Amino acid sequence: MATGFNKIDMAKTYEPANTLYSRTFIALLVAQFLAAFNDQAIHASAMFFAINKSTLNEAQAISLMPILFYAPWAIFCTLAGYLADRYSKQSSLIFWKIAEVLITAIALLGFWLGTQDYDSGPWIVLSTVFLMGMHSAFFVPAKYGIMPEILKSHMLSKGNGLLESLSFLAVIMGTVFGGVLSYHYKGQEYWIGIILCILAMIGAIASFWIEKIPAANPSRKFPPYLYQPVYANLKEMFRSRPLAIAVIGIAFFTFIVAFSRATIYMHGESQLPRWTEEETSVIVGMVALGIGFGSPLVGYLSGGKIEMGLIPIGITGMIIGLIGEALLLDHLNFLIAFIITTGFFTGFYVVPLFTLLQDRAPKSSKGDVIATSNLINVTGAILASFLFFVIVKVAHLSGVCPEIHLTKITEGKLESIQLDHGRPISYGLSFTNADGNKTETSFKTSPKTAIDNFSEDVVIGAVIVEKSYRLGGVEHRRLYEQNESQTPMFDNHFLPRYLFLVAAFFTLATLVIIRIRMPDLFLRTILWGFFFSKYSLRAHGLHNLKSHGPVLIVHEGNSLEDTYLILSAIDRTPRNLFNAKLDAENIPSFINRLAKKHSLAWLNSNECTPEELNLIIARIRKNIGKQHAISLSLNGPWIPGILDLINELKIPVVPVFISRAPNPTTKASNIVYVNFGKEINSTVDLESLAIACREIKAPVNGETPAV
Repeated sequence: MATGFNKIDMAKTYEPANTLYSRTFIALLVAQFLAAFNDQAIHASAMFFAINKSTLNEAQAISLMPILFYAPWAIFCTLAGYLADRYSKQSSLIFWKIAEVLITAIALLGFWLGTQDYDSGPWIVLSTVFLMGMHSAFFVPAKYGIMPEILKSHMLSKGNGLLESLSFLAVIMGTVFGGVLSYHYKGQEYWIGIILCILAMIGAIASFWIEKIPAANPSRKFPPYLYQPVYANLKEMFRSRPLAIAVIGIAFFTFIVAFSRATIYMHGESQLPRWTEEETSVIVGMVALGIGFGSPLVGYLSGGKIEMGLIPIGITGMIIGLIGEALLLDHLNFLIAFIITTGFFTGFYVVPLFTLLQDRAPKSSKGDVIATSNLINVTGAILASFLFFVIVKVAHLSGVCPEIHLTKITEGKLESIQLDHGRPISYGLSFTNADGNKTETSFKTSPKTAIDNFSEDVVIGAVIVEKSYRLGGVEHRRLYEQNESQTPMFDNHFLPRYLFLVAAFFTLATLVIIRIRMPDLFLRTILWGFFFSKYSLRAHGLHNLKSHGPVLIVHEGNSLEDTYLILSAIDRTPRNLFNAKLDAENIPSFINRLAKKHSLAWLNSNECTPEELNLIIARIRKNIGKQHAISLSLNGPWIPGILDLINELKIPVVPVFISRAPNPTTKASNIVYVNFGKEINSTVDLESLAIACREIKAPVNGETPAV
């Protein structure tokens, strides 16, 4: 008796929420917000700490940070996916939030040792970038994998919009605060560790409010070969068009974020005067600010489904933003405006893809699939760093960025040096002149003069070689210790312009790739705009439609609009049989013309000649051979012949029921529910399919139908 009661209680406890105000979802938002904040704060502060302590130079630090952070995603992808599915995702989230406290404590130790001039301090802080990358490698599969378990499918887009919004607000705040704290706590960086440690503790406490959720696959055994699941997941992903689109698209997002961040860092270092840590961090974070604003809007615009039609809008906006950044690179206010624009439209691009990945990943292996997706993301990030390095190298070798030639001024002993947050602003030298007398000279920065960075460890009294060069109307002084090797210097001032244009090109290439994988992508964008003011479209039971393989989708709709609604609701590209007899005139002609190009057949009457029927059946047979989905209405003389073919080839059939109801929030539009029934694998006829469509229960008071 007790056992039965427990089972019923558990079933109620773990039912996904129909609202964004559930305790578990709010706790997840708080925990992941602070995790993303600490990720980026450690990322930025470790980089500036290593530069200021002369552990790494600027170029090394910019290149090394993405590798340190993303390498664990590749190393631990199998283990991360296994743990996320084998055990409760709640347990994984709590464990890694506690681990985050320990990692920030290690960072605190490194900062303290560094301020005490121990050489090990900066290296310990750099190690925490790797550890936070490992934290993220395990936390992210659990975070995204738990979303379909705590929210109903029609709430996923809105939930992901809010999740991504807060994630990227955390990214901007973490990036900015990492730079701001590095600037203001110069010489007292241990305060950075203290602040991050406190925030990690708050996040760990919040994670305990996430309700216990059963493991997705508690009987799963650890794979005999470490990367065997990766191969299996990749194979499954690229068999499924929706998953392939999601994985490729998210990997590009990681690529463009890493590439753009490195470009902005380079731009900051080429400015006269160079941007401070604070200025660089604020400007880098502007893209996340844009994403933070765009993502919740995408959740609203998507309604109750995954809106793939928003992706072309997002990519177009990203391209405009990147081109604007390139053209107005030297106008700071316009540069920031276009960076925010790029981030805003990135939300339109990335939210549908994350939602698609969560929804389409198999229930028993969501964590595993997301961990494998992270591995592909690592490839994108590393490719971005590699491409950035290659472009810079080619620009140097080709003369696009000319080499800077230095002129020796003098050589003498360093008598004094004044630093401002690690940057020299004045110095004094003494040397013996031709008469054998000791002469002293000093140099201070001004709007027309600048001093390049050099090692803080230089000792007063050391023999220094003073050289100069002119760049952008400013005289630069550069100091070398007497025996210090001198690497070539290049004028990189204009290079970020070309790098932003390269990023715009790759963004356009991504749109082309997604369009190839989803031929009706632009039609979906147009349909979204057409239906948005008329309907709030909600899709239920989409998991009943396989993400790959041949399938027949049937409905009883009598209108062309119904066929368009089903096309908009699904994440596959169906080959539609359009019956335009009833209401083609009610749809804008340009939509019909575009849909006709992607149609299986476009019929303008209820009549169908034997020749037309044979042509339709031949096309269906061909598309089934290509593993495509076929969508058609049960109302038409062509149905018996088509059903004979479906029964012959034993193709699964998914019935669909479309219902309309008043929208309680506005009188301007109705809610349209597109409900997908369970797959039918037995012999079918017209009557049984009509009954199957009608038996799909429609939602009542906003509740998910029983499909």
